[in-house]
Amino acid sequence: MKVLVLGASGFIGKNIVLKAPGNIELTGTYFKNEITIENGHFEYLNYLDEGIDWKQIIESYSCIIVAARANAESSIERNAVSHRSKVAFTKMINAVKESTLKPFIVALNGSLTYGNRGEELVRTDDEINPVGFAKSYSIAEKPFRDYLTQGNEIAIVRAPWVLGPGSWFSQIYLGTNKIPIIGKGKQWMAVVSVEDLAEYVWQLVEVQTRGIFHPKLISRCRQKDFALAVQQVTKKQIQKLRRFSLLRMEKQMRESILASIKLDDGEGEQSESESAKLELKNAIKDIYSGFS
Repeated sequence: MKVLVLGASGFIGKNIVLKAPGNIELTGTYFKNEITIENGHFEYLNYLDEGIDWKQIIESYSCIIVAARANAESSIERNAVSHRSKVAFTKMINAVKESTLKPFIVALNGSLTYGNRGEELVRTDDEINPVGFAKSYSIAEKPFRDYLTQGNEIAIVRAPWVLGPGSWFSQIYLGTNKIPIIGKGKQWMAVVSVEDLAEYVWQLVEVQTRGIFHPKLISRCRQKDFALAVQQVTKKQIQKLRRFSLLRMEKQMRESILASIKLDDGEGEQSESESAKLELKNAIKDIYSGFS
């Protein structure tokens, strides 16, 4: 199978490439950071370039994995780049519709698309109400949602907090002197490891079932409990981020870290079990041991 991975040099994209099965002929794209991994061919692509000939790019592939997302520093800039992404992905999808192979699409987005849901168990058929960063980034996801609604062959993955080296985890929990409890710490966090997410993506590529999907979680816990797990590993002190500290944050950042999303991964209460707590702590240990 020939597979195209858009955004192969990103945090999630690179792990998708590393987990590619041996029977996959993989091509990955990069924008800022060139990537060289043995099990693939990699090419520069700015998917926001309005002059791209998407028909030529996708014509030989039977599957496209979309792990690319253009980032920005403010909500205004995020909205702008998300609208450009929407245009680009619409053109890509139109090329897919016109192609001979009709490649299956796997598109990755975040669970913030569901909004701040409190104590509800969030399922794949729930309506969306984007919050935080997703208020901007869900604009770019709309062409994929529409494509699915029209009955086409696409899997949309709504990933929660993705745990791995170099991610938000290092910035918020390891690159600081103290471990933050955010607000009251009661908000639900659903956590998946980046390796497990990458493997899950390849499972979807293999079965090619259309729909909305949630990956299997490492853990589903309160933010306070997550912080305490990090504290037990790192031995750093806990710091409570109260109202005034939160108000100084950029609005979408604040909404994102305060959002409570109790994501359903189809495994019942397994992600809240004692074994899940141990798995989470071990995952934190693995990252912390390689953190400098």
